[in-house]
Amino acid sequence: MSRTNPRKPKPRQANRTAQIVVEGYTEEAFCRHLKTLFAKNCGIRIEIKNVRGGSPLDVVRTALNRPGYDQTFVVYDTDVPLPRTWAAKSRKAKHIPIPTSPCIEALFLYLLGEVVPDNTEDCKRRFSKILDDKKKCEPKSYHKLFPAEILTKSNHPSIVGLLSIFL
Repeated sequence: MSRTNPRKPKPRQANRTAQIVVEGYTEEAFCRHLKTLFAKNCGIRIEIKNVRGGSPLDVVRTALNRPGYDQTFVVYDTDVPLPRTWAAKSRKAKHIPIPTSPCIEALFLYLLGEVVPDNTEDCKRRFSKILDDKKKCEPKSYHKLFPAEILTKSNHPSIVGLLSIFL
């Protein structure tokens, strides 16, 4: 006779694993917001790794040092260029790049229908009027600003890339 309880549900296991390596706390909070909206019962175990500031080079370097995932997504700002040699290493490792131009705050302003400035500092200043620096780092702050309906209707390449993780 079996020692397991037939009425007890078996723990579910993810079919695939993915990691999202992000540049900073704002990107991490937004990716965690996306995870709460779209990752339930999608069959993917998703880990989010924050490199705590830096550049696209730091994001790619961290992703290269963390092998063992079925898919690796690298989310970085384009205000600092990624060196070609590291871009080639990232392509060779089959990372999926999700650049935000010039920064993640510009993407947020675009989703909110605001005018998007050309440089990073203006984007950050303008978005800080909507969401202050402390709240930008909390995933629950994005629930009211970016519900699932707004995100799924968007055709912005960065949003399409981020949502492809969960589909």
